[in-house]
Amino acid sequence: MGKPAVPIVSGRFKDDAIASSKAFGMPDLQFVIVPRIYRNLADELCISQTEDVMDNLISVLTSNEDPYKNEQKENDFLFFEGEGKYESFLKMNKHFTDEDWSDALPVYPPTKEAVQKLLKGTSLKSSDIVCDMPPGFGVATVEKIAINAALAGAKPEHMPVIIAAVKCLSEMGPHGGKSLLMSTSPHAPLLVVNGPIAKKIGLNSGSALGPGKENEINVIVGRAFYLCLKNIGMWYPNKMDMDTIGTTRKFVHCVAENEQMSPWDSYAEDRGFSKEKSAVSIFITDGELDVQDQGNTSAEDLLKTIAYGITFGIMGVGNNRAGGHERLIFMPPDVAMPVGKEGFSKKDVREFIYSHANHSVGKMTQYIPLEDARVDEKWHYLKNLSESEKLEKEIPLLHSPDNIDIVVIGADRAKTLVFPSGPSSATVGIDQYI
Repeated sequence: MGKPAVPIVSGRFKDDAIASSKAFGMPDLQFVIVPRIYRNLADELCISQTEDVMDNLISVLTSNEDPYKNEQKENDFLFFEGEGKYESFLKMNKHFTDEDWSDALPVYPPTKEAVQKLLKGTSLKSSDIVCDMPPGFGVATVEKIAINAALAGAKPEHMPVIIAAVKCLSEMGPHGGKSLLMSTSPHAPLLVVNGPIAKKIGLNSGSALGPGKENEINVIVGRAFYLCLKNIGMWYPNKMDMDTIGTTRKFVHCVAENEQMSPWDSYAEDRGFSKEKSAVSIFITDGELDVQDQGNTSAEDLLKTIAYGITFGIMGVGNNRAGGHERLIFMPPDVAMPVGKEGFSKKDVREFIYSHANHSVGKMTQYIPLEDARVDEKWHYLKNLSESEKLEKEIPLLHSPDNIDIVVIGADRAKTLVFPSGPSSATVGIDQYI
């Protein structure tokens, strides 16, 4: 616009401002720091902390100096020496943790030999560019993906899945879910694999979330993807990942759908892939809830339990429709099979859950003042209602049955796992990377 301007950066967002300005094409951006975040700050504190930096604002507007310039040297290779391989291994891990290149758990040395071995798991060349990876849009070459896969202890046969997952994230919405990945809320990606490759490499589709021998491959693939997201996509905590509290879901989960025990087509088939083709889908999740059913056996009763369960959490009344307005349902076979036997298609299930998932509009709007400028006009009528009237009025939780995704997964027992999610998932074929 041709107007001099200075961003005001709140508290701990200094490192994020430096990283983001470099990633998004403004490496010389200058800014002023205030101690507190404005969003939930009382008016008088907003004014006082801004007045306190007024001289700094004027100085930055009238100066070309960059007080936050931080030159970082890059080396092609790092070397670690000690009294034996074990000490060298410990030194490498300490360095990787100190630089925040790992997940703070021990990583495998990404030696030249280890990377070359992984590259044999794909027909692509090491220099081939897969995509630019959000949120920082680093260039994801096959070699860079292999380096991070090596850190996670991946094997060559895992590479096509990891490459496809990296590509898949870049296709989520217009910016690969960038704004949610950089949010102060605990958004995290979750990978679902369909097709023959899931069984071939040993992905678990039963009790598939969490640690243990049965989930070894799930953990390795999810971890490799996370390290790519971190070191290629620049998803570094307190730089471009600004969670207030965080979540264990950021130890990214990878699961296979339990296709053998599903009464319906797989999720990938719903997205246009044949049963003979392998694919990976990515969902951006924001929380989770175990929805327990304690004895129902009929389809409608089982689905009513889920419909009530998905109403946890708040829904937006603002202008932002980027995410949080969907639900991902991990439905175990002990729910899916009896529901399917009664003739419910997956479309029928979505419509039934949507029609029964209603919530008090008063409770859904408590998290944001109705006077806030971000509140959509269609909700302004609520200002004229009393508190009791708002609490008594119920509306559908979601905008459409299409906001519900269903994946059959899990072991025996009618306990469904539900995630708030959004933006809409993306699905990418895996076979092209074998």
